[in-house]
Amino acid sequence: MAGHSKKSSHSATAIITREEKARFVPKSSNVHNKSFDKKETKKLSKTSMRQGEKKTGEVEKAKKSCGSDLKKDKVNLHRLSKWVKFEKSILRSFQSGFKKKLLVAKENVISEVYRILFGLRYIKNAPNFPEILLKTKIFGTMILMILTLFLITRMPPAYKKAYAVVLNNQVVGYVKDKSEAQNLLDRIAKEVQQKHKTNSFILQNQLQLKAIEPGEYRETSIDILKNAILEKGKVLVKRYALFVDSKPYFVFEDSSLPGRILERLKSLYYGSKAGQAKFKEKVEIKPVYVSPDMKVADEESAFTRIMFGKDQVMEYTIKEGDTLWELARKYNLSVDDIFASNPGLSEKIMPGQKIRLTKATPLINVMLEKEIEYEDVLPKEVKIVKSDRYYTTQSIVKQEGRDGRAKIRARIVYMNGLEYDREILSQQIIQKPVERIVVQGTKKPPAYFATGRFSYPVWGTLTSRFGYRGREFHNGIDLAVPWGSNVYAADGGVVEFAGWSGSYGKLIVINHQNGYQTYYGHLSSILVAPGQKVAKGQLIAKSGSTGRSTGPHLHFEVRKYGVPQNPLRYLQ
Repeated sequence: MAGHSKKSSHSATAIITREEKARFVPKSSNVHNKSFDKKETKKLSKTSMRQGEKKTGEVEKAKKSCGSDLKKDKVNLHRLSKWVKFEKSILRSFQSGFKKKLLVAKENVISEVYRILFGLRYIKNAPNFPEILLKTKIFGTMILMILTLFLITRMPPAYKKAYAVVLNNQVVGYVKDKSEAQNLLDRIAKEVQQKHKTNSFILQNQLQLKAIEPGEYRETSIDILKNAILEKGKVLVKRYALFVDSKPYFVFEDSSLPGRILERLKSLYYGSKAGQAKFKEKVEIKPVYVSPDMKVADEESAFTRIMFGKDQVMEYTIKEGDTLWELARKYNLSVDDIFASNPGLSEKIMPGQKIRLTKATPLINVMLEKEIEYEDVLPKEVKIVKSDRYYTTQSIVKQEGRDGRAKIRARIVYMNGLEYDREILSQQIIQKPVERIVVQGTKKPPAYFATGRFSYPVWGTLTSRFGYRGREFHNGIDLAVPWGSNVYAADGGVVEFAGWSGSYGKLIVINHQNGYQTYYGHLSSILVAPGQKVAKGQLIAKSGSTGRSTGPHLHFEVRKYGVPQNPLRYLQ
């Protein structure tokens, strides 16, 4: 073994000697030249042997040094492999959250580090092995530091949770934490406030924040995410709706506007007593969320619609010579409709005055209950006595009788300023009525006597009905006709009165001698005289506008034993 080692050393020495020698021998020289001096050869071989032994000693020493270093390197490599395995376990724990390309790149880097480190075993015999090993350690440490730094900067910390922004069950982006989510919501609120002038809004499609693992996070621009939410979320802004009987009619931007309109409506009809008024319908003001593009109502249009409903409202300017009756006839309305559409209007209208002409069907009716005390007439009772001495169309008053008087306490219900209902609560008699006794004939009358049925005295437009008209009671009906139209007796009878009578103007009263009387008022001319017998349908007068009248028309009454009746129940 020793001899073999020596031989090996000598061979190595010989090789090194030749190489050393080759450095100084000229190209033309030949080490095998026969003329080479033998002495020189011996000297050179001795020198070479010494140098070879020296070199061999150095190599052995290097081997021993490398052996101890290799042991240390193996320990270091063992620790390094443990660290790498730990790094790999970290990578695997986040594998689900990173892109495959990034994972492959990291594994390639680790594989390369392994290859370099374990490749040291093949170069341990190199003369500069310690230097290579040191450089490799430095290189490996730097790679691990860069990799660790990369993981720290690119990955959210394990103890923090990221959030996915979910809209309509679809992920539209990600935020790192709740503060970033709050920043996003603040930006959305600011943009909505600037664009739609409100900070009260919701998203039609529900927005949710869903906690996710850090590895699932994908970086999303806040501006892009905000625009996506505003576009897909469908912003609904807060408005205020007026509901009538649970049905919405108007949407207002200002919360105080619907209440202001309702108070204005009450004040229009009842003035200082508006606070006691109530609505007939169920009226509610509720907050609602609607599209920002929905048109909101303004005060005037909403007020007009509430007052008149769906009917078209026409504003008319009074001209010289206009009367309410003529306007009612021209526009196919009743005078009561005109009064209802114009609260506070009187019969005296002036040129230039503006009124509304419509059949009022209010969307909201304003009611007011009021208890009042007043004195009223107690109508006398009528007692009928049959007699064959008189015709069936004749009636003779044996006792006139007398109306009584009473103090009345009543509850009156007003609707939109007009009396709607009246309930008598109590009645205190001041003066008792005295009955009226009438003898009714039973014999068949002549042809010119009353038939008991009434025909229309004129053909005209009904402009005012029987009953309360505002605060006054209207005892008959008004039929609008042109000035000078023919007026006929509604039934046969005797002219009881023909002349001027206060607010009636020129008036004819016909006693039909069967308990009924008919009144014909506001005439322009009278064609019969008191006591004259008239037949049904006989021309008795011409129409006009005398007395308390604002236009040509006929005021017609039917009275039974002196008590006004509704003529429409008798006319045929």
